Amino acid sequence: MTGRIRNNPVTTPQPIRDTPPAAATTPSTPAGEPAPRGWSPRGAATARVAGTVSNALKSAGPSSMEMLPGRYPDAVSFPTVLKAVGASPQGQAALKEVLDGIKAKTGVEVPAELRAAVLANPEALTKALEVTPGQLSGGILGMNAAYQAGKLKAPGESPRLLPQKFDLKDLASLDVARPKSELKELAPGLFQGDLPSAASDAQVKQNRVLAEVFHRLAGNASAAGDQKFEVTYNGKSFSTLSDFTAALKKDGYEVNVRFDERIANFSNLKTAVPGTNPPKFVDVPAPLMIKTGIKDGAGKEALVPAVHSEMIISLKPGPNTKGPKFEAELKYYQGVSATGFFPANVHADPSWCGRKTVGEASGDKALKAIKLAGAFTDLVNTTAKDKHLYAAGYGVTGVCNDSVAVVQQALTGKASQYPLLMKDSVLMGEIDKRLSDANRADDATFKSLRNAIKDLPSDTRMTPSTKARALASLPWAEGKEPFQSSVDARRILSE
Repeated sequence: MTGRIRNNPVTTPQPIRDTPPAAATTPSTPAGEPAPRGWSPRGAATARVAGTVSNALKSAGPSSMEMLPGRYPDAVSFPTVLKAVGASPQGQAALKEVLDGIKAKTGVEVPAELRAAVLANPEALTKALEVTPGQLSGGILGMNAAYQAGKLKAPGESPRLLPQKFDLKDLASLDVARPKSELKELAPGLFQGDLPSAASDAQVKQNRVLAEVFHRLAGNASAAGDQKFEVTYNGKSFSTLSDFTAALKKDGYEVNVRFDERIANFSNLKTAVPGTNPPKFVDVPAPLMIKTGIKDGAGKEALVPAVHSEMIISLKPGPNTKGPKFEAELKYYQGVSATGFFPANVHADPSWCGRKTVGEASGDKALKAIKLAGAFTDLVNTTAKDKHLYAAGYGVTGVCNDSVAVVQQALTGKASQYPLLMKDSVLMGEIDKRLSDANRADDATFKSLRNAIKDLPSDTRMTPSTKARALASLPWAEGKEPFQSSVDARRILSE
């Protein structure tokens, strides 16, 4: 969500302090004395478990999300915030919501003893955000089983902005308001949500419209005849993505793509700077940490923050461009709502998430990348629908990393994304079905996608490329890592 922040929840932000308020203690019950009101054997057992797990967690060393001082002044360390908010009733409720969110987003069940430890010692929450690729894969399979049993509701797609037929000459007059940005207050001083990017409303509008044009053209491959989307550009109508992008390039548009990586802002937390009015928000970095299974000689494991991968598509008119003029930037990846094309620069990307480019293409090679992405979009979305998969196949047919890696591998013969979770067999049946069709038997695009899927590894187990790809997933230059755990990971993975 983007736009103006609601005033109601943020008018009186509570300060985040380094020293937390004293935590409430659980009184013991001496033998022979009546138990205090509210006491129960189950509650006492939970408290004992929480204490035991909390002590074990404390002895495990500093949190993997402890920030290095001075590197990111626009962010506050998650453990510091947890100390401040965790002792209040609202803070306890917020911790439960974040714990529930871990399962809702990943399918990974947080064990009861760890939940108890988090509520007794809020800093333990950072340990609940440390998972293996195998746990992620298993969690997502569990979510699919629950969805197919009717126990889980799938997230819906965003509403459409455009009619079934749209002429780009009408883009300027199209009424597309910028989505409002709202922050949800989880506890006093702790918020969740997005802030708007610095892009203008007009730029966001162009990004949103062109992203939908790309997405719906890609979906035409499997759409019924009366459901196909049509876009008119410079007096000509197009119903395929490859024909439309070829026309843009022919008429003078620069079409470029790049493959980018940044840390996935998993928890999307913010806090308000005390004394600011209107409130100034800073980030609270709380990523999902991937346990790589790779350790140094002392037994320390390399933890890397989960990366979000995307293929950025840039459309820019040149001095001799014909037809309607627009400038847009889109993103391609597999998301929870669908695989496909999304507008770029709607929300602000936190600086601590970093960003690096791992590949680029222009001209005809960029058009090929877009064609591959469009074909993969239709492949995944069609398969997810036919097989009744949760969240448009997310996780089973891959995550953002897989979708981008498949296109990059098919385009260049190499890809370095980590972790990869795709279940190859789920998509291979649909690819083989399409290639056995007499009209598509020689389709070079689907052959390229099939070969790319076969060549890419799965990180549900250790592979020869795991170490190098895990190292490559760190999106910061050396010395710019926000966490000590990332500094340690770079060292361990470089050995």
